[in-house]
Amino acid sequence: MLDVKRTEEKYVLSLDQYVELRGKLVGVLKHDTESKAVKYPIRSLYFDSIDNKDYVEKMAGDEVRKKIRIRSYDAEMGKCKLEMKKKHGDVQNKVSIWISNQEAEQLIRGEYKILEKYFDGENSGVAMEFYTEMMMGHYRPVVLIEYDRIAFTYPMNNTRITFDMNIRSSEADFGLFKKQPNYTKVLDSKVVLEVKYNGKLMGFISEVLKSYKLERTAVSKYCISRVNFNEIN
Repeated sequence: MLDVKRTEEKYVLSLDQYVELRGKLVGVLKHDTESKAVKYPIRSLYFDSIDNKDYVEKMAGDEVRKKIRIRSYDAEMGKCKLEMKKKHGDVQNKVSIWISNQEAEQLIRGEYKILEKYFDGENSGVAMEFYTEMMMGHYRPVVLIEYDRIAFTYPMNNTRITFDMNIRSSEADFGLFKKQPNYTKVLDSKVVLEVKYNGKLMGFISEVLKSYKLERTAVSKYCISRVNFNEIN
């Protein structure tokens, strides 16, 4: 089980801003163990309630809200993460448990009872929370999202800076473990910058970001990826 509470800031960059800012960060930060200076893909299948509660609360700017997703880093691993990302203003709390690919497929089919096997042991509280939320809200998959990430880390205050690009999504193909789902491009030629840290952002990093006069945004890859849903609502 993973339980993390931290501050998260988001910005949308042009490709030119991304290239320049990344060049500055290379000199002061290290790439994370996944990135190693190379972009790596992240694929997530997002769920929402039968009345799209999580989407509505995010679009309304509610102070307290959440998202539920299954995140796969590599289908060959045979396992993936079931995650719930809860936000209270700028503070984020993310809880997750590892489940098998087969169990993920069962959740996609609405078979929530597979979570009962995790009710005993260290994951019991989180598993029960997932089970209750998904059962009560009749959660089902609504959009598959994939993007390429470059990530930097700094040990003080558990600082993590990520650049997410080439964002693509599908509201019809929920093949989380497929080789190549049928995607639509989202935020073409833009890069989403996320800055996450515990406590306070280190001064030298803050100064680098300030030099670009970036404007914080509440951009959500989940919400902007629900293109068809947005058009009919």
